[in-house]
Amino acid sequence: MAPRNRHNRRHRRNQGDASEPTDAPAAAATSNRKRKPARKKARRQGGSQAKLFIFGAAAVVVLLVGAVVFQVINGAGAASAFSFSVYQGEEILGGSEVKFADLLDEGKPIVLNFWAGDCPPCRAEMPALQRVYEQHEDDIIFVGLDVGVFTGLGTRESGLRLLEELNITYPAGAPPNRTPMVNYSVRSMPTTIFFGADGQIFRRWDGGISERDMNEIVSAMVAEAS
Repeated sequence: MAPRNRHNRRHRRNQGDASEPTDAPAAAATSNRKRKPARKKARRQGGSQAKLFIFGAAAVVVLLVGAVVFQVINGAGAASAFSFSVYQGEEILGGSEVKFADLLDEGKPIVLNFWAGDCPPCRAEMPALQRVYEQHEDDIIFVGLDVGVFTGLGTRESGLRLLEELNITYPAGAPPNRTPMVNYSVRSMPTTIFFGADGQIFRRWDGGISERDMNEIVSAMVAEAS
């Protein structure tokens, strides 16, 4: 009987020894399962922070672009910071080289017309601008800005010839570069921008404008300024 008991005890020990190694991997697997959610949470937090950073950077860009657009639309800041040489009307504009921002500070409505010497629509509308100018010359400032050399629609000489041919007497001149065209987003010829007495843009007109429409806009600006 004693040998049998020793055999049974040895058998039980062998069973116990065989079961012990299986418990360690199970415990490790359980531990790994517990750690995975923590790693996933960390990844989610990192992704959220990255998204917040990208969103914040995009918001800053939008604000900066909005500020620039606001300046251009309202005629303030850099948009009006350009000079031009005067073809005619020096006694009205105050010299042969004029800063447009200084004209805006005079407290009068301004009509700024972009034109070119070899531009057929410009030629067609200029007599109407002349007649409106003659009706309101005491109350507003007219400026015809020749941009023919920057549009492929003329030269300084062709611009001067057109003024003489059509007997245009309102002030006119030319900028040294494309700056005013870029600042005021001039994409068609002619383009007319109307400024109120406060120096802010009152209205803009892309393309040729009729005498009737021009007169209505100018009359509204003069009435608002009085």
